[in-house]
Amino acid sequence: MTRCALGIDIGATNTRIAVVDDQGNILESQHLPSNMAAGAPFFEEGGRGAAPLPRRHKAVAMGAGTAGQIHLATGKYLPGLYPQAPWVGVPLRDILAQTAELPAFVDNDCKIHAYAELKVGAGRGRRDFISLTLGTGLGGGIIAGGRLVHGAKGIAGHMGHISIDPQGPPCPCGNRGCLELYASGTAVARLASRAYGRELTSPEVFQRARDGEEKALAVLEEMATALGRGLGAMANMFNPELFVLGGSIMQWYPLLEAAARRGFRASAMTELQDTPIVISPLAGEGGVIGAALYALDQLAGGNV
Repeated sequence: MTRCALGIDIGATNTRIAVVDDQGNILESQHLPSNMAAGAPFFEEGGRGAAPLPRRHKAVAMGAGTAGQIHLATGKYLPGLYPQAPWVGVPLRDILAQTAELPAFVDNDCKIHAYAELKVGAGRGRRDFISLTLGTGLGGGIIAGGRLVHGAKGIAGHMGHISIDPQGPPCPCGNRGCLELYASGTAVARLASRAYGRELTSPEVFQRARDGEEKALAVLEEMATALGRGLGAMANMFNPELFVLGGSIMQWYPLLEAAARRGFRASAMTELQDTPIVISPLAGEGGVIGAALYALDQLAGGNV
């Protein structure tokens, strides 16, 4: 018998909600603006707003992937990079369970994306791979032995905070020269603004590069080389079967691929330089699909 669950993907600007069956098919979905800065009331409102969907489809559980760090045992937001943020300490799992009246399971959004890749995406049938999500920032999830790696507190997988330049700019995490500062949408905008002497957005930079503008192409060369070097460091640490890249920046991957692969070959050990780097087939749906499948497997007692 087909089961379904509610999946919620809480992003910085938008929250997507969907009912997903156990094969990863989206049955119904809706969107609402995100307002994490409002703290607990936003999550309570989102839970109440989502409640009619699982009732219509007789969903048996709900899962959520969210920006920020979530404590694995308590389902509460950890201080993470922003210790004064209004969502710190908010019991997300309990709020969602109470407002939707369903068993709820929560985790970081990039880890949830990795779980979607494992179940129905580019990592299906694989046991060891790394999933990266590149958008405003850079996040990741690690699959090892066919299972999602959580770590002691549940915050494993922050690949964007591998330092590639100890003398580089400071990061909110307390480190310097983190990969996210060089390989993300925010990084592209920062590098371009320095190169042009005025502020540019990352979409503007990608469009200029697509049109062949040399200065924009140089910015993307720097960004993609840093990404490749970061992937090389991850390969040396984890020896994955493949890397899966997703997120909004991947629509521009043809502009990045050559430099990323050069950077990867320059930093990965010789035996690892043939590790495949593939693009996620899930587009913007990985968050809700992964959250729902994560919830179904957790409900069934799976060790995910």
